[in-house]
Amino acid sequence: MNAPALPLYLWVLALVVAVGVVAVLYWLKPPARTMVVSSSLVWDRVLRESHPRAERLRWWLSLLLAALIAAAMVSALVPPHAPVAGGTVARLIVVLDDSPTMATRTTDGATRWDHALAKARALMAQRAAGTQIWLADSMRRVVTPGFQGRDDALAQLERLQVSYGLPPTVPLPEHNAGVETVVITDGVSIGPVPAQASVESVFEPVENAGITAFEVRALPANPDRRLASVELVNASGIEKRIELAIVGVGGKRVSKVVPIAAGGRRNEMIDISDFDGGPVRASIAMPGDGLASDDVAYSILPVRRVMRLALVTSGNPFLEKSLRAQPRVSMTVIAPARYVDDRGYDAVVFDRFAPRARPHVPALLFRPSRADWLPPPRKEITNVSASAWNAAHPLLENISLLDLSVDRADFVDWKDRAKESESVLVSGPGGVPLIIVHEDGARWVSFSFALEASNFALHAGFPIFLDNALSWMPGEQAVLARGLGLIEVPVSGARVVAADGQELPSQAIPGGSVFEVDAPGLFTVVSAHQRLRVAANLLDRRTTSVNKSALAQFEPGAPGPIGVNRPIVFDTWFSLLLGATLLLLFEWWSWNRRITV
Repeated sequence: MNAPALPLYLWVLALVVAVGVVAVLYWLKPPARTMVVSSSLVWDRVLRESHPRAERLRWWLSLLLAALIAAAMVSALVPPHAPVAGGTVARLIVVLDDSPTMATRTTDGATRWDHALAKARALMAQRAAGTQIWLADSMRRVVTPGFQGRDDALAQLERLQVSYGLPPTVPLPEHNAGVETVVITDGVSIGPVPAQASVESVFEPVENAGITAFEVRALPANPDRRLASVELVNASGIEKRIELAIVGVGGKRVSKVVPIAAGGRRNEMIDISDFDGGPVRASIAMPGDGLASDDVAYSILPVRRVMRLALVTSGNPFLEKSLRAQPRVSMTVIAPARYVDDRGYDAVVFDRFAPRARPHVPALLFRPSRADWLPPPRKEITNVSASAWNAAHPLLENISLLDLSVDRADFVDWKDRAKESESVLVSGPGGVPLIIVHEDGARWVSFSFALEASNFALHAGFPIFLDNALSWMPGEQAVLARGLGLIEVPVSGARVVAADGQELPSQAIPGGSVFEVDAPGLFTVVSAHQRLRVAANLLDRRTTSVNKSALAQFEPGAPGPIGVNRPIVFDTWFSLLLGATLLLLFEWWSWNRRITV
């Protein structure tokens, strides 16, 4: 219920009249009547025990309660409306759902987002010219910095577009009670809608299929055999035959038709052994497909190349076997006393040893001995666990170090000689460096602990780390898999270039850079010391499921049908009416107890 609001001066007048009427009624109390009684003894005692001042206090308390009851009832029936700039100004909050599913194309050829913009324009056009509008979207949170004029809000509206990467929500300004609020959504991804808001639906069921996972890799046991793994989802209400195509460098192509039941999911393994290393594109085609952004995905197939690797160790069977298990490695084991230099090798792994001079090729070092080109060890520390790591770095791609523990390690004075080209990849409590990387020139990675003095060798991420390191150390274009939206990369001062050569704006952040992507594709990130590729894809089952809408069972404009655990919110009029009722009950109780008159 929305009670009609009065301008502040009229509300004050109504309040004064109501309280005045109550006061007049109390003062116009009927005069005392003369009555004949059989005896005045009891009345004489009452008069002796009563006090005139107490009687007046009871009378004033009774009057006060009656006035409060009248004031509460007047405020409930006709609440005040604050004056703004010489008159009353209506306020409207419009929240647009700009989550990825709003890009779904409907049967009329327009998208749900197009319909949302049209509804927002119509809502604003229906309001008076002086209406103040607060415009927000569900992904970027706030569009206007506050309530603005209708024309300004309309101008801001035209700048909006479907967004990616942030969890959708319904942002509202503070002090929004009594303000008309409208949420325009398809009800697929948006969070709970406040109880005071009404919902305008742009949902329409459509047919859709999408790629929700994509990966290309070589088999560890047979590096010459390469596979593309694709997960497909049919979000339509009927079975669909979906054409899947995998395209590589030079136009090499593999395609097949995949039948998927209504609402079903299917994984496909495609042999791409004859593909050359480089970009790989997966795409699907289905008549009447509603969402284009989930129909394509990208990755990069590593270039076939055998790395000539030297392992310098006094004996470490586990490390030797782990490196030999890598499909791209031709390895030579050298004793520290016989090591001369790195000539003839693509990379070197040092186990508890470091050469006097910095290698000319990339190096991986496990608790190296003292060398001038390395951070010096100060003391030995024990029982250290990994507490922080740079998960965005290519070396730690697809790795979690939550359970990494180290029995013994060197505490190195990294901060005393920190360089721009060096950074801590993994640290323990208090920032103790456990793994340090150097990225200028010939790259190196230094572990402050020996492999056998930790559980890293038995860690599920260790073989992945070795594979990442063998790609990253020689400066090959490491590939990072990322979703759409804001993308963070561990490259400072980065230039970001799309596949078509267009440079994307980027911003520096501590330890790297960020840039924004709103469509699947491959991007090259370049700095003075680094070069990597980013495969940005949607790959989101929730987005592909464009028909799973909370609005499907509700009529457009129904108040707040979305969300769970919505709080019960009472309007101001109801709260005032409830207060008046409680005051009335208290006044009745006090009268019966002779507290009031």
